[in-house]
Amino acid sequence: MFKEIIVDLLPAQDDFVFSKSPNPALVGGLGSGKTQAGVSRLIRLMTEEPGINTLYAMPTYDLLKLRAIPGFQEELSKISLSHTLNKSDYSIRIFGLGIIYLRSYDNPDRFIAFEVGHSVVDEIDTLDKDKATEVWRKVTERTRQQTKNGINTIGAVTSPDHGMQGFVYDRWARNASSRQELIKARTTDNPFLPDGYVEQIRENYDQQLADLYIDGEFVNLTQQKVYHFFDNKKHHRAAPKEDSYNATHIGIDFNIGGCCSNVFLIDDKNVHAIGEFVSHDSYEFVNNLNKFKGKQITVYPDASGSSRSTNASQTDIQIIQSAGYRVDAAQSNPAVRDRVNSVNSLLSKERLFIDVDRCPLLTEALEQQGYTDKGEPEKFAKHPAIDDWVDNSGYFIYRKFPLTRPSYASSF
Repeated sequence: MFKEIIVDLLPAQDDFVFSKSPNPALVGGLGSGKTQAGVSRLIRLMTEEPGINTLYAMPTYDLLKLRAIPGFQEELSKISLSHTLNKSDYSIRIFGLGIIYLRSYDNPDRFIAFEVGHSVVDEIDTLDKDKATEVWRKVTERTRQQTKNGINTIGAVTSPDHGMQGFVYDRWARNASSRQELIKARTTDNPFLPDGYVEQIRENYDQQLADLYIDGEFVNLTQQKVYHFFDNKKHHRAAPKEDSYNATHIGIDFNIGGCCSNVFLIDDKNVHAIGEFVSHDSYEFVNNLNKFKGKQITVYPDASGSSRSTNASQTDIQIIQSAGYRVDAAQSNPAVRDRVNSVNSLLSKERLFIDVDRCPLLTEALEQQGYTDKGEPEKFAKHPAIDDWVDNSGYFIYRKFPLTRPSYASSF
C-alpha cells in the first residue's frame, strides 16, 4: 500500500524508508531530504502493522513544531490518513494505526511512560558523543513494543556534524555491524532546492565544513590545530590610528584571577583585533575600559557572567552595565564547536585580521590550541590560558557573525 502511494522519494530517501535493517542511517548534506525520509519511514512501518506506535526525536521542541509535526501532518493528509495532534503531549494519533510520540533531546527525562515498536532520531550527530549515547540509550529503552516479526528498529537521519569524532561515525562506520546500514545523501542530489542554496552553504562555512554539509561525508575535524586556517602573516594587519574609528567591540572571558579581553573593530564585513588586556575581576575590567574613553563600547561577555558574581550583590554582567557600558550577551554560551566554526569561517575567507604586535597572546592561542583525545578544544585550569583568549574572541565573533544553516521553503 505505502509503496504505491508514496512515489515522490529521492533514491537515498527510498533506500532509507524501505530499509529492512534494524538500524539504518541516512547521513546526508543540508537540504538532502533527511527529515522527510524519517517521517515517511515511520508512517510506512505503521501502515504495515496497525497497532504499532512509533517515536520521532529531534534536538529541540522548536524543531519538532517547525519541521516534524508539519511534516507528519502533510504526509498523512497526502495519503488520506485521519489523525489528531495532541499539542500538550506532543503526540499524533493516526486513526486505525497507532500513536507517533514526538520527543526532544534537550529533555531526555520525557522519554518515559510509553513504548514503541520503531523509532527515528533526527540530527543526533549535532550532539556531542556522550549526549548522543545517552539519547540513543533512552530511545532504545522505549523501543520495545512487540512487533509481528519480533524486530524493533531505530533509524537515524542526520548530517555528520561531528565528523569522525561523532556518535554516528562510531556506530555506522568505525564499529559497524550487520545490524547497521549506512545510506549517503548529498545536498546536490535534491533537484528541488532553490538556486543558490549550495552557494549559500559555501558562503557560510569554511571549505572543510562546507564539504561536510554538502556531501554528507565524515571528515576528520581534529586532524589539525583548532584554528587551522590561521596564518600569522596572512592574517596580520596593523591597527588603524585611534582617531580613525569610533566604535570598539570587546570580548571578555570571566575567570577568577584572569579575565581575558580582546578589542575589535568591524570594517564592513571584516573584523580586526587591535588590542588585548587581562583584568583581575569585573571591577578592574571596567577600570580598564577607561582607556577607550570617547569610543562607543560594546562588551561581549561569557554568558556565565549573568550568574557569576564578583561580589554578593551584583553579577559580573551587572557590574559592567552599572558602569554604563552596553552589553551584548546571550542567555547561554553557544556550543564550543559553533564558536570555533564561526572564527574559522572568517579566517578561511580572510575576513578576520589580527594585529599580531598588539595581540601576541591571541596570536599564540590561535596558533597553538589543539584538540584533546575526546576531540574537544584544549582547556586549561590555570588562568589566563590560551583557551581564554580564543574563547573571549569567539563570544564576540559568534554574536556578530553567527553561522546559520541555510533554509529554504519546503513542505518539511
